[in-house]
Amino acid sequence: MAMRINFKTKKRVDPGSSPDSLPAVRPIYHLRRRNNARRRSAMTFSCLGKVAGTSTATLSFWKSGLKKVFQTACRVRPLTRAPLIIGLAESGIIPSALFHQIVRESCPAAGWICSTRRPSSGIRFSEGHSHAPDHSLPDPETRPTELWFVEDEITTGQTLLALSLDLCRRLDQRRVRYVTFANAQTPEMKRQFRSILSENGIAFSVHTLFPNPPADLTAVRENFRLTTDPAPRARSKGSAPAIDSDWHFPDRRPALRRQMHSDMRLPAGLDGSLLAVGEAVDLGMRMIQINPKLQLHHITLSPWEIDDVNIQNRLDIGDDYYLYNLHNLRPPLYILNDPMDDAVAMAAQTHLNAIGFQTRRLDLA
Repeated sequence: MAMRINFKTKKRVDPGSSPDSLPAVRPIYHLRRRNNARRRSAMTFSCLGKVAGTSTATLSFWKSGLKKVFQTACRVRPLTRAPLIIGLAESGIIPSALFHQIVRESCPAAGWICSTRRPSSGIRFSEGHSHAPDHSLPDPETRPTELWFVEDEITTGQTLLALSLDLCRRLDQRRVRYVTFANAQTPEMKRQFRSILSENGIAFSVHTLFPNPPADLTAVRENFRLTTDPAPRARSKGSAPAIDSDWHFPDRRPALRRQMHSDMRLPAGLDGSLLAVGEAVDLGMRMIQINPKLQLHHITLSPWEIDDVNIQNRLDIGDDYYLYNLHNLRPPLYILNDPMDDAVAMAAQTHLNAIGFQTRRLDLA
């Protein structure tokens, strides 16, 4: 990975800022993408820790909202014996993790898998509109009784549609539910989505926490047409590159045993800011839940512009990763990363130290 680091700011960063001076966290942030002319408008959500720090209170707010969505969905159709919760990296990791915690309260047999952008065995698929489109989803270990996709945003529905059809064929499954914070599909996209699923004999429902996305997120997609192609591509387990890492997905992360019944010892009694690199937000979220004085900040692949409204400054880490709004960081700073991301974590630590922050790398192996 390239080690070029650029720091761009339009707001002075004070490593000693008091938490009392930080702005109030809003649920939704509207942003502008840097490198995708087809999708300039973007949004993110406070539980993801990309724009402002995510606290236990923030996670509780979102978990409460998701619980209401879950209850509504179960009134539409009762929960079955062994549902499988599915999230897509990166932004679907925290929503699906929170939702899995909720479902397990009613159904201990509920499973949870997330896609990864790592080299991995399993079901390969492409998220065409993404800045990092290539994913792998692990083959479910057992046949679930229904599928629940949990996402931060449904953009066009193309990725979810192709993946749903593929998984339903593989698992001989005909029951799917979709849970999302926001649905940016146009009415015509929603009609196409319903029609294709129905034609394939799939019973489904869509449940949205915030039902009214901004108009600019849907206007550019009026002429888009959903299709069942390209479908996800299977890859045999033996063809994946060998990765010598205890954290590498899907061997142990983000499986439930790592989140709640783990032999990985998660530190307690921390305060300050936890900077989680990439897909390490699954463990980062769990650490926030057991450390109420800690806030989560995501070192993310999401490329956004400095707009002087929601993003005041940005730390560019190599060619791929970003840390936003450094003035919101609360010392002390801890960096959490998959061992595969040591170069990213080291680059972030070096530059943060250079501008006056004291950082510590967390080793959870």
